[in-house]
Amino acid sequence: MTTTVSDFVIQRIKEIVIETLDSSSAEEKADYGVIKEKIRTDLKRYISRQNQRRPLIMPVIVEI
Repeated sequence: MTTTVSDFVIQRIKEIVIETLDSSSAEEKADYGVIKEKIRTDLKRYISRQNQRRPLIMPVIVEI
């Protein structure tokens, strides 16, 4: 299987979300609004640096 640029970007985005969650406090994780904003900010920073664009990022958190 060939790894494409989009596969790399998706993998890196997953890593960023995990890093953001790992660095967040229990209180931040309990507040959906706060954690969504932290994830959005971190992803926006990464995508902006990689693509020199300002993306619209809408995180969706599903409770299971």
